Amino acid sequence: MKKEKYILGLNYIGHDASASLLRNGEVLASVMEERFSRKKHDRSFPMQSIQYCLSVAEIGINDLAAICYYMEPKEHFEQRVVHHLGRYYPKSAPLFPDMLGRALKVNNVEKEIRDQLNYLGKIYFADHHTSHIATGFFLSPYEEAAVISIDGLGEISSTVIADAQGNDITILKRINFPHSLGMLYNAVTHYLGFNAIGDAGKVMGLTSYGDRSVYLDDFRKIVLLQDDGGYELDLEYFEFPFQRDLWISEKFIELFGPKREKDEPLEKRHQDIAAGLQAMLEEVYYHLAQYARKATGRDYLCLSGGVTLNSVANGKLLEREYFKDIFVPPPTGDDGTSLGSALLYNYQELGNTQRYPLPNGFLGPEYSDEEIEAALKRFNLEYYKSDDVCKEAAAMLADNKIIGWFQGRMEVGPRALGNRSILANPALDHVKDTLNLRVKFREPFRPFAPSILAEDVGEWFTYDHEAPYMLFVFDVKEEKRSQVPGITHVDGSGRLQSVDSQRNPKYHRLITAFKEHTGVPMVINTSFNIKGEPIVNTPIDAVRCFLGNGLDCLVLGDYIIKKNTDRCMERG
Repeated sequence: MKKEKYILGLNYIGHDASASLLRNGEVLASVMEERFSRKKHDRSFPMQSIQYCLSVAEIGINDLAAICYYMEPKEHFEQRVVHHLGRYYPKSAPLFPDMLGRALKVNNVEKEIRDQLNYLGKIYFADHHTSHIATGFFLSPYEEAAVISIDGLGEISSTVIADAQGNDITILKRINFPHSLGMLYNAVTHYLGFNAIGDAGKVMGLTSYGDRSVYLDDFRKIVLLQDDGGYELDLEYFEFPFQRDLWISEKFIELFGPKREKDEPLEKRHQDIAAGLQAMLEEVYYHLAQYARKATGRDYLCLSGGVTLNSVANGKLLEREYFKDIFVPPPTGDDGTSLGSALLYNYQELGNTQRYPLPNGFLGPEYSDEEIEAALKRFNLEYYKSDDVCKEAAAMLADNKIIGWFQGRMEVGPRALGNRSILANPALDHVKDTLNLRVKFREPFRPFAPSILAEDVGEWFTYDHEAPYMLFVFDVKEEKRSQVPGITHVDGSGRLQSVDSQRNPKYHRLITAFKEHTGVPMVINTSFNIKGEPIVNTPIDAVRCFLGNGLDCLVLGDYIIKKNTDRCMERG
């Protein structure tokens, strides 16, 4: 009998620390440490994530064939410290302590893994962007594809284009830091008064309020497309290559005007700058994709890296149909590199050829009825177990209730896909304001996504294409927009999640029941959390969130709880 081979992938030190586990090449588990620690974007050693992964397979640490890490320490040290500081010194001298400190931490990874886990076996180090590429390609349904990875930076690269076929990945082009779309987006996010690293999604939501044409030519002055398929930034507009936390230069401010501070009002100028940034990003997307199509001759494209969480750009690229189809994995950011490094080891070091396309996005923890009931009793909550929870939840949504929906295994990646979600009726007037102000406690301009039955996408959206991982934005058909104001963004678009009965049968039944009540084949789906917190993981996380915001009802598995705060008290 063939012995099972388990491979554990790790990402930490950067951001969104995570762990992932393969068995004979098939993904068993993948989860971010933040879901356990409750620290947003936690970058610490992912001990709880590792323990979860091992528990899924019921194995110990020394049953692993290898532990894989998403960065090459030697390359990281040489590239970031020697190359970058050597090239830009003395201007980059203020950045030296931070760069050196991070490089030394990565250099210490092997010792830390062995010490933390008492692990004696093989440790494999993978290139950062090749890890992204592996996540995108090896989880896709394609046997061959062009692959583009775009983020802030890895060892030193910020954008990598590759040709992938079978087990082979051939790197065709690398664009190196500080020429980086991720850093550009972070810098403008900072300029607009948001957190540079964590708030790019807010800026993507803001872009729809602006006029793309006002500042696009200004962005074309600082993002220069090259004839060889690459791009460069004019570094005179930025400070991020040279010192920490400053991001933009005086020349940037001369071009775009004063920086917005955190609590200042958002003006039309800020909306137009965000829109111009988005338009520029899309131009670079098209430029890279056309090069990849020509250089590889492939019919299919895989995207990966943190920038490809930009579902607006993904949707516009898909609609251009340079490729027959595009795949973006749900953990497309750095959390997915733990998966990618393990996949690289499986296919390139071990030479396994059996492919396992990702069947769904649910690779995290799940909880039993006993664990759910224990959480409810801990808070002294009144509850009951439903005979048909999908039917009852649909009726509550049709009655304009806002519900927390907690089911099965937790989603991989940063977006809730119907197992750790807050749901609402998309036909309800002013539901966006209610959700932002009373439930999520976040900025009023933030949009909400529709989860729509896969079979109904073409009736409601202008582009009929599956989007199971909420990574594409399409326009809502004009004649439908007035029926679903809750999911229609100010520009008429929606970041949809298509829901089919294979990937998530229970969620599909819920939306089908809601359609029977209302005629609308979709619900609002936003992540089950509040501003500044990770998505809930455990039943206790869910109950605490439920009691602390404006949710009307909570559905945990088949259990239903309706809010009666007078009787709610957590027991120590």
